[in-house]
Amino acid sequence: MGYRVQAGSINASRAVYALNWFNVAPGLTYISHDLKLQLVQLGIITTAFYIGLSTFQMVGGLLASRIGNKATSVVGISILGFSVILTGLSQNLLELFSFRLFAGIGSALFFSPALGLLANIVPHEKYSFYVGLFNGSFNLGGGMGIIGWDFLDQIFGWRIPLFFAGSVLLALAAENLYVLRNYKPDPKNRVNIFKRAGDVLRIPIIWILPVIALAGILSETVIGQLFVYYGESQLHMSPNMASSLSTIYLMVGFLGGVFGGYLFGVVKRRILLFLGSTVVLALLTVAVAFVHQYYLLVILMIILGILTVNSLSMLYTLVVERTPDRGMVSFSLSFVNFVQNIIGAFSPTIFTLIAFYGGYVNSWIFLGLLGLACASAGFYMRSEMRSHPKVSEINV
Repeated sequence: MGYRVQAGSINASRAVYALNWFNVAPGLTYISHDLKLQLVQLGIITTAFYIGLSTFQMVGGLLASRIGNKATSVVGISILGFSVILTGLSQNLLELFSFRLFAGIGSALFFSPALGLLANIVPHEKYSFYVGLFNGSFNLGGGMGIIGWDFLDQIFGWRIPLFFAGSVLLALAAENLYVLRNYKPDPKNRVNIFKRAGDVLRIPIIWILPVIALAGILSETVIGQLFVYYGESQLHMSPNMASSLSTIYLMVGFLGGVFGGYLFGVVKRRILLFLGSTVVLALLTVAVAFVHQYYLLVILMIILGILTVNSLSMLYTLVVERTPDRGMVSFSLSFVNFVQNIIGAFSPTIFTLIAFYGGYVNSWIFLGLLGLACASAGFYMRSEMRSHPKVSEINV
């Protein structure tokens, strides 16, 4: 099959994968009442997912380099699907924590291998566009998921929609195997994996880039997972109004990813665009603390959604360009996600702890200022970010 069909299958998986990231978020109120959980315990549930996601990022990259991107990504979404189904059977905090942890593990095994698949499938000059589409698909699926699960949770409760969500993802894993049946991994991927991984880890910019773009993962994590609960409990919105804001935030990211990916592929001052977008994203995260009117929040969520996807898409494109060994692209991406998510994993718990003891205003301010500090540091490292291997130096 042509690369467009195969890329379409990967992006469809990314969208449904996102449905299974955010399917718990609209049901937190129901889960809290059903299992008698407190605010901080809800933060622990969301953190469990990111612990699994962050700790298995590098495992996913190494596994992809060993058995191939296709096999690893399919195993990942299968684990995610089964874990979501089991989440719907949970009866207490420990079970919820455990199954959300495994859901994060499955997500980690899918993400970087899927991006590695795209790097091998699509033409090099179109990669930034397809990365934007890949990230936009995540937001499209996540946005549809939040409003869809909110609707389904109100009708069926929080458990039955999780059974449905996991089942759809398992079916899509089988579809991936069929569409990508002719994909052949590079045999060089299986040689000297740990030595080559060490070579990647000795590239300074691979460590620097994910820290600079931390505002993106902080925004995506907290707004995506906790804004519905924040809107209901703090702003006294109806479930539908609170869910609509999260949906807007996620779904407009699809357009931001598509157009942002195209723009990043043609603009000349790419590093400045990357840094500027990340700084503005961090500042607007602080602004969430002071905006309570619904229509103003709609505007703010639109801008935040676009900038979040753009900053992460630019990050992944820069990382791929700065990885000399093409067989280790998945590992580079997994390491970048590891650095981001090991920090971002605890942001829901920290956010809820600050909110519990000091109020939500302080939570939003802390989140934004942390992202701003990291983004601002990038202006002192522009020379390091501009340098990357020439095409002739890349192992193909």
